[in-house]
Amino acid sequence: MKAQILAALGERELQPAAALNAALAANDRVKYLFSLLQMALDHAEHPEHPAATLKRERNACGIDDPDLDGAVASARKVGAKCRVQGARNILARITADMRLMAAPVGGAKSDAFGSRLEGLLAVMPGTQDDLVDPAVLSAMMAAGHDGPDSLHRLVMDLHKRLNAMQAELAEETLDGAAAYNLAEADRPLVRAFMAGIDRTARLKFNHPGLATTATRVGNRLIIQNDIGTTDAHVIVIHVEGLQAGGLAVAVTYTDVHVERLGFFQDMLKPFKVIWEKQRTDALSAGSAFYLATGRLEAADDAAARDYLTFLGSRLVFLIDWNHARKQLRGFLRGADRLVLLSWAAEAEIGHRGFLELGGARLVNQNIEAVAGLSMHFGDRLCDVLGDAETLDFLRFVFKTATQGLLSDESAALLRDRIKVALAAHFSNEQRQLLRVAQDHAGLIFELASLARDALRADPGDDGKHAEKCARRARAFEHDADRLVIETRASVARRPDYAVFLQVVRTADDAADELEDAVALMGFDALKGKPLAVLQGLADQLVEAAQEWIKALGHASQIGRAASGAETQDFLTAIDRIAALEHEADDAQRALTASAVRHAEDFRQLHLFTAIGDRLENASDALQRASLILHEHMLEDVING
Repeated sequence: MKAQILAALGERELQPAAALNAALAANDRVKYLFSLLQMALDHAEHPEHPAATLKRERNACGIDDPDLDGAVASARKVGAKCRVQGARNILARITADMRLMAAPVGGAKSDAFGSRLEGLLAVMPGTQDDLVDPAVLSAMMAAGHDGPDSLHRLVMDLHKRLNAMQAELAEETLDGAAAYNLAEADRPLVRAFMAGIDRTARLKFNHPGLATTATRVGNRLIIQNDIGTTDAHVIVIHVEGLQAGGLAVAVTYTDVHVERLGFFQDMLKPFKVIWEKQRTDALSAGSAFYLATGRLEAADDAAARDYLTFLGSRLVFLIDWNHARKQLRGFLRGADRLVLLSWAAEAEIGHRGFLELGGARLVNQNIEAVAGLSMHFGDRLCDVLGDAETLDFLRFVFKTATQGLLSDESAALLRDRIKVALAAHFSNEQRQLLRVAQDHAGLIFELASLARDALRADPGDDGKHAEKCARRARAFEHDADRLVIETRASVARRPDYAVFLQVVRTADDAADELEDAVALMGFDALKGKPLAVLQGLADQLVEAAQEWIKALGHASQIGRAASGAETQDFLTAIDRIAALEHEADDAQRALTASAVRHAEDFRQLHLFTAIGDRLENASDALQRASLILHEHMLEDVING
């Protein structure tokens, strides 16, 4: 109608714009009607599920027919067919709107689009008594590229051509957007959206996409962006005034990947967009594409511009998103892949740089270069390095790739940086295991100190102090066991570091012996001359635990900042542990002799010798652990 009025007025140059507007409006209606039919078929198969009305989508695309709101809820299976209320009317609307869409691109029967349209309209399903064949209807709405042609495929192809014609027809380019028929009040809004696009567009690198068109149709500003190259990947933004003041910004987003749709919605959470949840959920089960409608009511123009800028800045992170997610499968678990992609968007690093530099191939080549025997066929990087360490490394990869490519640094240099970083992460495992061993050694020191202090405590407190010491000893020993379990899990990922499990398990024998010794001290108050000898033995255990901590601390530096002094200090600590073990042997024998001669009774004799044995066993365990570590450091690290 608008095109006819313009022709009568002699404004022929505006007729193509009017036809394009009509065609694009018809596109919105067809997509709504396809969605209505898809949901009706789904509800007929699963009538126990709640049914959506799609009333907001109907109103948004300008269809004034409330009867359509009941089409989904009333859909039912009738034998092999499906009864959809108003099916004849729905398919007639689709036919009429398809002809409107084809008109601006030359939809005559003789051209390619026209012949496709006529052929597809000829095989549309019958609608007698509102009964339709679900298989024929689904084939009509199929969007894939592998099967036969479909009406939905034609809709996407026509839409792409209409977008191109709209860009060619544009009266002006407004900050990069092809624009026409804008009102003056529209310009700041379009500029705000384009400011967001421009802020992050460089992160798509050489990938096509992000072309934007803007126009006014009636009382609405319409902004459309093609995002990338996927046919069904489109975003349409409608901006219109609210009766109470301010602006309503409605976003209609379609995607073939429901995971990416969820990612898009998550990115907009800072603005508290209200999404049509039923609409999104209902299309999540096996439909050809997924659609979500989100609405934000902005209090004023400034708030609307802020939202449009943020929205525009997010679109680049949708390009090749699913490709990047798949490329990360060999390195991260599913949840962490989303964490990484979300981080890349929030940090405005993006994932396209990672893909440009080689993606999964880049990481796998570096793994082959530096991992050695640490990884085996079928291992994921997170299984070897651990989830947190792998996530940290891949953040570095994303950041290095993006920033390096944007700075025109050579790909070879960037790959070398990533290789060095990965090698550091692999060597980090040894340092991490040594840190765990140091934490374990700290608990042994606490247990040795507890045993020493318990032997020097005032015996006249009815055993309360001894009971408290035993309780604390149990807690320390429990924490030590937890660190052994942690080491076992790390070594399961890195069997080449099995020596560290040997070290910690051997040292844990000292923790067990010390906990037993403290428990025995609570059975009776120790008295007489043997007590002084036993106290001396406990002092030696405290010193041995201190030397064990020193040895592990020096070991963690060897091979990284490898100074000669660090190596000498390590060897000195190991030697001192051996000397203290010999002194403990002597002290334990002296204790036995003193206890036999001076113990008040058999009970005291047994406690002195049993506690002495536990302390001497702890000293032996520390020496064995130190010798295992000594051999590893000399053969595999210092001389390796």
